[in-house]
Amino acid sequence: MSLEERIMEAFPRIPLSLNVALTGMMTALVCVSTMAFQIYLPFSQGYINAGEGVIYITALLFGPVIGGFAGAVGSMLANLFLGFSQYALGVLLFKGAEGVVVGLLGYKFRLLVKGWWKPLTIVMCAGVSGLVLYVGVNYFSGLMEIYGGVRPWWWGANLLTAYFQWGWWYMLVYVSWWMWLIVSVGVGLLILFFGLRLYASTGWSILAILVGGLCIIIGYFLYEQFFLGASPSIASDIAQILLGIVIAIPIEIAMRKISPEIFVQCKQSDSGEERLGK
Repeated sequence: MSLEERIMEAFPRIPLSLNVALTGMMTALVCVSTMAFQIYLPFSQGYINAGEGVIYITALLFGPVIGGFAGAVGSMLANLFLGFSQYALGVLLFKGAEGVVVGLLGYKFRLLVKGWWKPLTIVMCAGVSGLVLYVGVNYFSGLMEIYGGVRPWWWGANLLTAYFQWGWWYMLVYVSWWMWLIVSVGVGLLILFFGLRLYASTGWSILAILVGGLCIIIGYFLYEQFFLGASPSIASDIAQILLGIVIAIPIEIAMRKISPEIFVQCKQSDSGEERLGK
């Protein structure tokens, strides 16, 4: 197989013009979703956003090339628009790598590990719910600042310097530790339901996301430590990944059930068996 054929295999089986349009659309969606919703983290002077979930959706449904490009360029543009230009290079590299890894595992190699799907769902249920409880109780209990959107240019601010705290809406929320207990149990039950009743490959998709998430955990740690001279916050990176899982998995399952097989690279002979969770 030639190099060109290998590259084209990583794209959905649709005309090239549609692939280009799809790449542009998902890149814009990553940028907008990153800017539209943020939770400010006082302990790290950073924020988590909804953009991670869109990167995962893109990589899982459309493969490593579109997922990597949308994650890299869309996230970089969002950071520039929000005023975090110091993170632009790191975001371009690490979120691009994240999209590629999630796409390779969750899109290209998904059907090669069918025997692991159900056991992985159970393991991922315990692992993700435990992470949600630990990170939530230890790092995200107390007063949280939540912002939405960025300040429109016609309000007199330059879009390139409009920081996220000038959003369309803002609120303070107090989060108690017991709320995270409820959330963690709910997330675990949903993973079990999705994986055992709706779509058997749910556990593999979550594992692909967690492996891809290591790109931003390790990458941000090195980038902040050696290039920015800042204290890395691994907890906020883990929270970003967990939020991405909560957003991406239900949408991935819905899209795999209603989209044509050409979009999800699922062989006709395997699709019915996968939906039934066999």
